[in-house]
Amino acid sequence: MLEIIKISLIAFMFVAISQQEQSIFSWYQKLINPLPWYIREPIGGCAQCFTGQVCLWYYVIAVRPFVLVDFLFYPAAGIFLSLIYNRIYKWLYYEGSII
Repeated sequence: MLEIIKISLIAFMFVAISQQEQSIFSWYQKLINPLPWYIREPIGGCAQCFTGQVCLWYYVIAVRPFVLVDFLFYPAAGIFLSLIYNRIYKWLYYEGSII
């Protein structure tokens, strides 16, 4: 479970930071923006889509033994955590708090 928290946080922050104009990863958003939505979203256009993809492929590549329930749980938990991170990020960023 701790792996999902770490992976989903890293994936979410990559997308959140890359969507800002003056960030170090803004070139990546400029690279993927011309792509069709069904390609752009899972590779960084949408935080939840990207986090789900990262968690899914992490499970396929790094976790052994393969269990179908865990295979479904990893992306679902990553997407759920990404929604929580998004709510916290927007609250901090838009409500005039520390960011």
